[in-house]
Amino acid sequence: MRTPALLLSFTLLSPAIAHAQAFIHPGILLDAPALQATREALRAGDPLKTAAMATLRKSPLASLEHVATPFAKVECGSFDKPSIGCKPERDDAKAAYTHALLWAYLGDEAHARKAAEIMDAWATTLSGGHENSNAPLQASWTAQLWTRSAEIIRHTSTVWPAADARRFGDWLIAQYLPDINRMGPCPGGNWHASGIEARMNMGIYTDRRDLYDSAVNDWNTRLPTYVYMPVDGATPLPRPGCATPIETLWFGQTVMAAGLAEETCRDLEHTAYGLAAYLNAAETNRLQGGSLYQAQGERLVAAMEFHTDMLGRPDIPTWLCKGKLVSDVRGTLEIGYSHFAGRLGQALPHTAGWLAAHRPSQGDFHFLWETLTHGSALKD
Repeated sequence: MRTPALLLSFTLLSPAIAHAQAFIHPGILLDAPALQATREALRAGDPLKTAAMATLRKSPLASLEHVATPFAKVECGSFDKPSIGCKPERDDAKAAYTHALLWAYLGDEAHARKAAEIMDAWATTLSGGHENSNAPLQASWTAQLWTRSAEIIRHTSTVWPAADARRFGDWLIAQYLPDINRMGPCPGGNWHASGIEARMNMGIYTDRRDLYDSAVNDWNTRLPTYVYMPVDGATPLPRPGCATPIETLWFGQTVMAAGLAEETCRDLEHTAYGLAAYLNAAETNRLQGGSLYQAQGERLVAAMEFHTDMLGRPDIPTWLCKGKLVSDVRGTLEIGYSHFAGRLGQALPHTAGWLAAHRPSQGDFHFLWETLTHGSALKD
């Protein structure tokens, strides 16, 4: 494993103490110390990180033969019907992030160049934005990933010309932000979660404090409407600006419990989309000196523990989703567990047990390779 000299200068690129109005770079989901910690764990042969890296390297997303397939306009309907450029855009965004991680952890500039190549291909082709009913979600999912890759490559390597990196930021604002902003108040709650993370990330990458602060405010407002806690009252908190009845939004669930999510009775796949985005955004906010984890830590832990508890039971109680849960939350929760159990030492027994049976994770959409990036020792 070659040690990249540029990574050794992370402390110069990413100061530990920044001006109150300045963002820390790299600082989207991963900062310099986090990248360095995983590098050192891999060099030391840490079994968990080594297994996670092996899983990543087997993925087609990690291939240096990956060729981007950009579209001038992306059109995504519900359930990808129609689907014009939807999967290629998602796959290319995932591949760019994967190659950015390989560069950061292994120091092979070929991966940094591949990530930049994929990003440049899209930034010089997509000019018509995203259309049809799922456009806001598609724009959110891919912006969540593009920004992570761009942040790593721009601030830890020299392979991406400064003009191209700036162009990429301008392109994100022009081609993604308007689509994200038009999702409206009433789609599935995971949409808002992804939109919040995407806008937060774009704010950091482009040094737009207004975008970042707006996303942070929305996180504080919307997470309490997505995850129920008894302090909310007998029913979940209403969504801002949405007149849809609570029972409809919560898919017919009327019995509440701490940690239950708006989409639990829809299916756990969509619930994972929502929880992952809220946790990702909280982690990024922590790197930037924020306090989202503290503001809603009890709610986040309750959501993680509630769902992994139910997934570990032989039978689902009849009061919950008519006794049936669909799919699972596989691929995520490592980031939340790392913070609450790893950094704070809190007990999350159900989450620990569930993660133990699902490591190393791959994930999908906007949650990828969490065991490699954030996996920590499990506590009994």
